[in-house]
Amino acid sequence: MQPRTMVEQAAEAVVAAAARGAFLPGDRLVEAEIARDLGISRVPVREALRLLESQGIVASTPYKGMRLMQVTSRGVAELSRVRAALEALALREIIAAELGRDGLDLARRAADMHERALSHADPAAVVAADVAFHGELCRLSGNAALHALWMGLARQLCVVWGLGQGVRESATIVAEHHALLDRLVEGDAVGAVASLESHIAWHESFDFEAAIEARRRKRR
Repeated sequence: MQPRTMVEQAAEAVVAAAARGAFLPGDRLVEAEIARDLGISRVPVREALRLLESQGIVASTPYKGMRLMQVTSRGVAELSRVRAALEALALREIIAAELGRDGLDLARRAADMHERALSHADPAAVVAADVAFHGELCRLSGNAALHALWMGLARQLCVVWGLGQGVRESATIVAEHHALLDRLVEGDAVGAVASLESHIAWHESFDFEAAIEARRRKRR
């Protein structure tokens, strides 16, 4: 694994801050302030914001600078449908490859790391571990194009999942991850996809606009 560049580190720091709620959707991202907080020059921060813009995480507005992506319930539903389609295909390809329990060891480790992250009070760490678990499933599909497409959505998912932290019981999320892995070991494609759909359905009844407004009021 190649070491992360300073630009990548800065990009990850911005996404982590969003997952923690330090930045909310629509917030202005001030290059100089981010550089000061990270203790680095403005150049890698500027490049990081451009990278995040290319990934849909931030948007540039003339004379208004960079702002964190807007999040709406409709937009999350659209994002989730794409994510679900990619992961469902990944699950089917994992089963077709007959990886078995040993072949899923890295995914099980990722699920365990996510469970450990839930015991800490850092939403960014929880979100990162969740991304690692689902990203590992896509990688294990053996389909490089699928994995690349999913990873292209990962940072947007981090922002969305950060807003949803605390909505569901930790034990439920952990159980769903392990149930999904069990269906894969059993070679049950229908059951695996059903487990996935149930696992990601929480957003359908979650009011993202109200959650964002509540967080804005709280920090005033």
